[in-house]
Amino acid sequence: MNYATPISELEHPAPPPAAAKAETASFRSISKQYRLDAVTVDALNDVTCALPLGETTFVVGPSGSGKTTFLNILGLIDRPSAGRLVLLGEDVTDLTDSEAADFRSRHIGFIFQSFNLIPVLSLRENVELPLLRHMRSSRARRQRASHYLDAVGLADMMERRPGETSGGQRQRAAIARALVTEPDIVIADEPTANLDTGTSSEIVALLDRMKSTFNTSVVICTHNIDLIQPESALIQITDGRLVNGGPN
Repeated sequence: MNYATPISELEHPAPPPAAAKAETASFRSISKQYRLDAVTVDALNDVTCALPLGETTFVVGPSGSGKTTFLNILGLIDRPSAGRLVLLGEDVTDLTDSEAADFRSRHIGFIFQSFNLIPVLSLRENVELPLLRHMRSSRARRQRASHYLDAVGLADMMERRPGETSGGQRQRAAIARALVTEPDIVIADEPTANLDTGTSSEIVALLDRMKSTFNTSVVICTHNIDLIQPESALIQITDGRLVNGGPN
């Protein structure tokens, strides 16, 4: 991946150039079962699909369809019961918990529908938090956080606390926080669920611009089909099974 700003202070080396990777992610016959008391629930059933590199992919489906499980496996938060997962050209299925956490910190950013910002910290301090694992210099962290807050249009609000901003502004800050480690993949789980229609469209458009600006693959889970861009890839899941998957 070609980074937007130097990352010499990161502890880990930069990943191989994006051109060397054909796909962001490849799900290979992945299934996931959960045990609820005496009942086994099939959350995902034999899902095989590929997410394109450097593009936006929308994941859609009704409530309880398996979308969240799909994202959790993609983000290495959960493990498949069967099948293989390849991320950025690396089979990550059998990583230990520590190895998975390390991979996430270097390659994956997360955006949540409830923003998950810490109320007592400023927007800048919230965006700095993911850098504590990587960057030793507080000055470098401040500069990096300021750069990404500026990129999402919050240059004049960096020192405000989340409670002093609107829902759309808080989600912009959450996007900056997801991008600040310069990940290869950004996973957005219902990022517009708590926003009005106009602000929702602005957030999706912003994610699309950030994808192009920072050469990031973006995966957006949404219930709102009106937000889906016709040129984007679409993953549709129903009852744990893939109904549609691949570029439109």
